Amino acid sequence: MAKSSKELKYSILGARTLKTGVAVAIAMMVCRVWQIEPAVFAAITAVVNMQPSISKSLRNAWEQTAVHILGVGVAVILGLTFGTSPLVFGLAVILIIVICNHLHWSGVITLGVTSIVFILDAPKDQFLEHAVVRSIAVFIGLGVALALNRVLKPPAYKVKLRDELGRLFNDSSSYFLTSLVTFISSANLQEFHSEHPNVLVKKLDEVTRLYDRAREEITEEDTPLLWERLLEICRGFIERGQTIDEMTVQRVKRRRTLDSQLPPDWVSPEFRAILDVLMTGEEKLSARVKKVNRALYEKHGPEPIEDDIPYWTIFDQTMDAWQRKVSGVFYLRAMMEVAVVATEIRWAGRRLRSIYNISASEELRT
Repeated sequence: MAKSSKELKYSILGARTLKTGVAVAIAMMVCRVWQIEPAVFAAITAVVNMQPSISKSLRNAWEQTAVHILGVGVAVILGLTFGTSPLVFGLAVILIIVICNHLHWSGVITLGVTSIVFILDAPKDQFLEHAVVRSIAVFIGLGVALALNRVLKPPAYKVKLRDELGRLFNDSSSYFLTSLVTFISSANLQEFHSEHPNVLVKKLDEVTRLYDRAREEITEEDTPLLWERLLEICRGFIERGQTIDEMTVQRVKRRRTLDSQLPPDWVSPEFRAILDVLMTGEEKLSARVKKVNRALYEKHGPEPIEDDIPYWTIFDQTMDAWQRKVSGVFYLRAMMEVAVVATEIRWAGRRLRSIYNISASEELRT
């Protein structure tokens, strides 16, 4: 899919990189026009007030403004009262940290400290005059940063994450289910070569990075646990699908060797029954994947926990019937492979049920 010009601009430069450069230039120019010195204070203030996303910009605008006013006020009062010695610097910083923590503004403490340092660094003999000018420079930088945080909006990462994560869920679950079917039907294969899912791994990395960028936009109302579990199961589908494919490769080779104890295409009735039970498990998973995929975008209530005991009871009985008739290393390997596949089916079923129930509280709709 072709990227728009805006997406291409942000993918090359980065939203925060572009905003920061523009903010520094504008802050410096405004100070020079108004003859506010040193203009570098406005530039630095603009840099430290840049926000990576529009949602964070809106949430922090009030705190940013208030903490700068607070920092300037503390610095001016202490500077006029006690001077500008290093001890006063330390006292001012302690005060601003205590106040910010009390107001739950821990995320903007650095901004308040920056204002204090700029103001208290003014010359002693003309402290008030320089403090006023430097305060103006600080608020110019703050104003430029807040304005650009609103005007130069980065892409809506949460919306894009929703779409990309949905596609990754479909692709990775399809890969996992295909691996199951291939293993179950491996007796009919003359040869099988496992291909590394490079495309899926690359897509997983891209979606993970996108999730990191969108994390600040995801609120409690969006149910962050749902997004995390979806990423987790996508990663599991890919990794476990690889494991099953590698077992299938070894199984096909083993059955085709000259010392194999079985004809290449022959499967005992007992082992065929095991494969049939596994195929039933794959079909149940396939139906659950479709149900989860619909549930992510449609309102629904929590699903009662399904009773899987009958299915796994049948599986155990079928395994027992086969094990009574076979022995030796050749069959032991097959038994271990079946056990691994059964474990993966059980894992996928539990994860899908959990995601379905979590999504009952909040869908990925915008």
